Amino acid sequence: MLSYAPGKRSRIAKWAAASSVALALAACGGGGGGGFVSSTPTPPPVAPPPPPPQFAISAPAKATTGPGIAPVVADVSGPNFTTGAAEGTTFPLLHTSLAIDAARIGPETAVNAAGGTATVVGGKLLIDIGAFEGEPAYSGYLDWTRAGYWSVNIPEGTWDYGGDTAQHGVFVVGYETPSGAMPTTGSATYTGFAFGRMYVPSSTTDALPCMCQEVPVQGDAFLTANFGARTVTGELTNMYRVWWDESRWNDVTFTSVIAGNGFSGTTSVTGAVDLGMRANATGTLEGRFFGPSAEEVGAIWTLFDGTNAAIGTLGGRRGP
Repeated sequence: MLSYAPGKRSRIAKWAAASSVALALAACGGGGGGGFVSSTPTPPPVAPPPPPPQFAISAPAKATTGPGIAPVVADVSGPNFTTGAAEGTTFPLLHTSLAIDAARIGPETAVNAAGGTATVVGGKLLIDIGAFEGEPAYSGYLDWTRAGYWSVNIPEGTWDYGGDTAQHGVFVVGYETPSGAMPTTGSATYTGFAFGRMYVPSSTTDALPCMCQEVPVQGDAFLTANFGARTVTGELTNMYRVWWDESRWNDVTFTSVIAGNGFSGTTSVTGAVDLGMRANATGTLEGRFFGPSAEEVGAIWTLFDGTNAAIGTLGGRRGP
């Protein structure tokens, strides 16, 4: 065993420390720098590029009629869509529309406020609303009422966040019941059809050039108008997804209050289904009575569940 006297141990430690410093300077100084040591600073980390805007869908606006266009009132001895609407007749639209771009779907505020018209030209009903002017698909099973869907799409590949915007909308139009001819007692049932479009966020662009899918739906409409109580209640049933797998879609219920020759209220779904609206979906209902004595109804409905949105129309005639 080796042992060291205290003084000797101290001298060895000092020698070892001095040798370590000399070796370090020789290694870092390159042999001729006078003992100065330099180093290259570490560059700061590069921030990742910002992600594209999160695609979002907001609640559709309730249907409105733009200012400045007088309603066309039904007359028992006058024309209707079945007997032949008079050339040049211009109707105000009850409508709601959506703006769609690469980052969002929401109410098309300016178009909704300005309103639109439908004019009889050559026996056809031509729509003039926002960026759309032409003949849309519309329901032709009623005499006094028409309802339909219109869209202006931007070609795929032309989006630039905050740039081009597409527009989609639904409308109801027709020969409105005179306010003085509205029943004030009794009740009536109306049966017909409902059509709509559901908008769902998606990572694909199956239907629209944006981060969403558009799903057509349709089914049956049933309404009960209680003229004494001034209410309209009803439901949309047998709703299913058109053009896709034709699977079931949500049933919809609504309640509304009659004012003049129109009615206004709220909608909700009766339960969640796969690839449909969530069970918490609610929305609006805006409608009119059409025909000389409220023979028909037409309305626009909306739904929103926090993620998905839907807009649509319904139409029906009195009786089965």
